Amino acid sequence: MASYKDYKKIPKKDGEKSKILSNNRKLFMDINKKYLALDLELNNAEDNSISKPKIIQVGIAIGNFNDYQNDNLLSQKWYLNPEEPIFEFITNLTGITDDDIVNNAVPHAQVAFEIGTLIKSQECFVNPVVWGGGDSTELKSEFKDRSISFPFFGRRWIDVKTWFLLNALANGKNPNIGLSSALTACRLKFKGIPHRADDDALNTLRLFFELLNRQYKMHQLLTSAKQII
Repeated sequence: MASYKDYKKIPKKDGEKSKILSNNRKLFMDINKKYLALDLELNNAEDNSISKPKIIQVGIAIGNFNDYQNDNLLSQKWYLNPEEPIFEFITNLTGITDDDIVNNAVPHAQVAFEIGTLIKSQECFVNPVVWGGGDSTELKSEFKDRSISFPFFGRRWIDVKTWFLLNALANGKNPNIGLSSALTACRLKFKGIPHRADDDALNTLRLFFELLNRQYKMHQLLTSAKQII
């Protein structure tokens, strides 16, 4: 791969300085850019028969690639009151009880304000990172139903599950696995407790950065090979 020393050795008349410098710049991802991962826990029946299940817990994780490498990603959670009993199935799955809601639930407006404040202060990428699509749409829908302004997340999301699935298919591996198994496949251990929104968001963001790093290394390798050829 061409270095800055190589760049200095090339005469200006060659017209290759800008080309080599441009190629080198393309090899570096923005390790300081922060991303927000989002996860929700919903109150749904075991047979998934509720057409529009209500949110009972919101979890986020925020950080950049350096934070990931230094194990310094931020995570936070909020409880929301679905104004209905928590299904026993959901309590068994997530550990969230009716008492948790009574004692810890906050208004939707508070969640919207605090997430928005974090997005602005941390200058997060416009689209959230998720494991499977839809979480940002569901959260924004509940805000909208309550006439709460939340001008964030855009219309899209970064779905790590689809990204992992494509990599698994390309390598002839089983794509039908959950977040915990996907982490294991990438030689990462799940941190925290599965099906807790903040822990799921944290591990989704960890997996995102791991896959991003692998993609970056592959891009480096291919770019270097093209320069040699």
